[in-house]
Amino acid sequence: MAESQVLIDALPYSDEGYEDEQVREAAARLIEEEVKRYHSTKNYLEHLPGKDHEKWETPVMRTMFERLDSRQPSEMLSMKRCELPQPPPGQKHDVSAWLSAVSNSRSQLEHQDVRLSNLELLKDYGCNSWTLYLQTLQKLSEAQQAKLHDLRQSIQDTNWARKREHLEAGNMLHQLEGEWLELVGKNYAVERACAELETEVEHLEVLKKEKMSRVPDSSTPSVPDSSTSRGADTPQFG
Repeated sequence: MAESQVLIDALPYSDEGYEDEQVREAAARLIEEEVKRYHSTKNYLEHLPGKDHEKWETPVMRTMFERLDSRQPSEMLSMKRCELPQPPPGQKHDVSAWLSAVSNSRSQLEHQDVRLSNLELLKDYGCNSWTLYLQTLQKLSEAQQAKLHDLRQSIQDTNWARKREHLEAGNMLHQLEGEWLELVGKNYAVERACAELETEVEHLEVLKKEKMSRVPDSSTPSVPDSSTSRGADTPQFG
């Protein structure tokens, strides 16, 4: 039998008696016995591609995984870029230290200016952008809902087709079973009639043998009875 074909030895939609508690217990015992005997020797997932998690990993994720593997603590969030420190007391008269502090202040000021610009852009265009984003999500949701509906419909069609096949096979089995019972009955009647004929033939054979045993042999000459012959020769007087 080809691997694509499946041998169906049960018709759940057509078979009866599953509600019986004894039948359920017997089925449970059979399943338990089969589970004890069954030892898987084949990998049923070998046709599927192997796991490849690395293609989904980013450099940041790899760094984090390496840190977790080495059991190192996570780095605390640095807030130095948000601070405006003055030169240390020992560098109060150092021009380069003040220039570095001023450069940091300008960087912080530029950063805040960029944040304000982004907030203004968000205020002007954020609503429309968010609306478009929601519309895109809605379309994606509708597309997935349509796929889900098609999949459920396909599953339902498969179930209905399986039920129809089971019922048709069950009706055919019942019909064939009825024909088999009828033929078995006819064969039994024929065998019984043959047995009766054989008994009658044996009885006739016995009667024939008995009748043949009563008939005298024609090759043996018959001897007349003396009394009968004398009576025939003696004249009768009235």
